[in-house]
Amino acid sequence: MALVSSSFMTGTGAWGSALLTKLDKIDMSQVLSAVLVADKELLGHIKMGPSAANIEVNWLEDELIGATFNAIAANNASISVSLIGMTSAQVDRMFASNVIIQPDGCDFYLQVQAIDGCSCLETLLYPATGSLVFATTGCATTTVVWRVIGKPYSDIADASDDISASRTKRRNFTQVFERAVQIDQSRKGMSMEAVIDELQTQIKYRTLEIKRELDLTVINGIAYANAATTTSPDLLLRTMQGIIMYLRDPDLDNGIEDTMVTDISGALTISGLNSLLYNIWDAGGFDEVSDPIIVVGAAQQRIIAGWEKDLRRVEQGERTVGYYRDIFLSDMGKEFPVVLDRWMPKDKLLVLDRARVSLRALQGDAWHMEKMAKTGRSEKWQISGQYTIEVRNADKCHGMLINLS
Repeated sequence: MALVSSSFMTGTGAWGSALLTKLDKIDMSQVLSAVLVADKELLGHIKMGPSAANIEVNWLEDELIGATFNAIAANNASISVSLIGMTSAQVDRMFASNVIIQPDGCDFYLQVQAIDGCSCLETLLYPATGSLVFATTGCATTTVVWRVIGKPYSDIADASDDISASRTKRRNFTQVFERAVQIDQSRKGMSMEAVIDELQTQIKYRTLEIKRELDLTVINGIAYANAATTTSPDLLLRTMQGIIMYLRDPDLDNGIEDTMVTDISGALTISGLNSLLYNIWDAGGFDEVSDPIIVVGAAQQRIIAGWEKDLRRVEQGERTVGYYRDIFLSDMGKEFPVVLDRWMPKDKLLVLDRARVSLRALQGDAWHMEKMAKTGRSEKWQISGQYTIEVRNADKCHGMLINLS
């Protein structure tokens, strides 16, 4: 792989080879940060999160109580919610007090009177008199989306029960990234053509290699600590879950949920991408804090770049059009920057919410350089750090297309 500019070594503070004679351990986290910030591929779009306190990193994900559900209503007195896929407790939380609900495609309103487990809602027309007639088509014969418009509350009623949804605990493992540099005394003291300081030059190369390995792992890594996907004190070798596998297996149980993954088994199309974006939006993604991007490899980037040709003529130097090679404008009107990454599999496309992804270092083990014991006339330094990726709401706010031709 070609070496890109390594001028970052002179722009991260008072780093210099003179420090090597004074310290046995040097914090190089600023050097790695400078590399990541300058990266034009995926790593440059992922923020640094707080330090991790353990090799198994845990976080909690909250979820709002739902405002929509799927159901069938044969008449205005009974709504079958057996297809909703909720437990009785979840249904009770969603309909904890009388609510006004309205189905898509039918302009009438109902009020919940009682809840029968998780299979039926007993309802009345709302208001009881003067309301629109219950429609016997549409929502009476097929499953439709119902909207919980409001939870009216009486001034004289006691405080309602807590309806908070249970938090979901997610996790990932930290992974050690390591390189070594060994320089003998003769090489250290020699004046070589175009190389002023051999040790500093090799540190640059190893840092760029680590950046490449980190990029590969963030995208393609798979969580493994032992057969039960758990950690133990005597376990030294472990790997972190990458973004692709996080979208396929967000709970790290070695199963494939594919909640927001679409198997295209064909060519990437505008309609296929728009369908995925709509599914994410329908699941609650793309909210007011979202910052989504599309991540592709070169093969799919060329397809996206070609879409504009069928839509409009592009003048030289123009940077913004309906669909263009750097930004995709969805049919919902939202813009998605397109990020090209060398290590993205050619048969996949990621939709990633940058606001919900972060890179985290194990506390006290960020990117650093440490001097090893001297052997004869050789000087050896170890460059290492321990990192993981945190992907929040992997099953709702991100998405992926797979098996693209």
